[in-house]
Amino acid sequence: MHDDNKLSELLKEWQLPGAPASLDARVLAPRKPWWMHSIRIPVPLAFAIAAALVFMAVALLRRPPAPPQSTSVNLADFQPVKNMNVRIIRSGE
Repeated sequence: MHDDNKLSELLKEWQLPGAPASLDARVLAPRKPWWMHSIRIPVPLAFAIAAALVFMAVALLRRPPAPPQSTSVNLADFQPVKNMNVRIIRSGE
């Protein structure tokens, strides 16, 4: 108990040194927007990504256009079913 009183008195007298001005400048400096940060990637990986993007762009540009879809329905060749086999499947009871 006696030691606790001494410690409390010492802590009351203790003075902290002031923080350097450079610390305030680093902590309180305005932050850069997220798009201003850089991402570091190895050069071979950057070339591989660029080559893949170029390959995909060329593949998309060379793809033949889709044939136009017919909106009309022709039932001239429609034939009814000649032999209909009906099978009823019931759940396992």
